[in-house]
Amino acid sequence: MAVLSVFGSLSAATYTRMRDLLLKTVLAQPTAVVVDLEGLAFEWQTAVAVFRAVWNQVADWPGVPILLAATDRADWPLPGFPSVTDALAAVGEPPRRWMVRMPLPVRGSGEFARLAAEETCRIWGLADLAEDAADVADALVGLAARGVRPTVVFEWWQGMLVIGAGEDVVVPCDPQALRCAAIGASRCGWSTTWSDGTLVWAVLDR
Repeated sequence: MAVLSVFGSLSAATYTRMRDLLLKTVLAQPTAVVVDLEGLAFEWQTAVAVFRAVWNQVADWPGVPILLAATDRADWPLPGFPSVTDALAAVGEPPRRWMVRMPLPVRGSGEFARLAAEETCRIWGLADLAEDAADVADALVGLAARGVRPTVVFEWWQGMLVIGAGEDVVVPCDPQALRCAAIGASRCGWSTTWSDGTLVWAVLDR
C-alpha cells in the first residue's frame, strides 16, 4: 500500500501537478493509495475535480483503490476516513491479476510487441483477442518508443486485457494519436512514471 502525504495548497494553479502525482502513484499498482490530506490546504471544487478526474481514468485499470484520510467530510467523490490508520484498515484483498512485462529491442520493437501479444494471448487462452491485441501493442509501442528502453506490458483481470507500452523518457501526450493507436479499445490513457518515463495503455474488453 502507498500513503501519499501531500502538503501545501491545491488550487487551479497546482491541479495538474496533483493529478500527475496521483496518476504516477496509482500506476505503480500498490494494493491501495491513501492520500493524507492533513497538511493540504485546498479549494473544494478543485480538490473534487482532481480526485474525480484521476479516478475516472484509473477505475477500470489499474483499478487501485484511492482513499482519502484526515477528512470528516462525507461528500468526497472517493471514500474518506478520519485518519490514515482508519483508511488502511479499510483496504481489502486485491483481485487476482495476470501480468507480464517484457523489454523490447530498440530496432523492430513494434514487430516484437506484436509477437509478444499473440503469444501472451495464446498462453492465457485469449485467442479471440490476439489479433486486436497485436495491432494495439504495435501501435502503442510505435507511439511511445524513443529508442531508449522500450517495454510492453500485458495484464488480464476482471475480463479486460490491458496493453501498455513504456519508455524511459517523457513522451509528450498526443490525445489524437493515442486514440488512433487504441482503435478497437474501450479505454486508453497516458501518464508519466516515477522513473521519469512514460506509459501509454489501452483496454480491450472480452
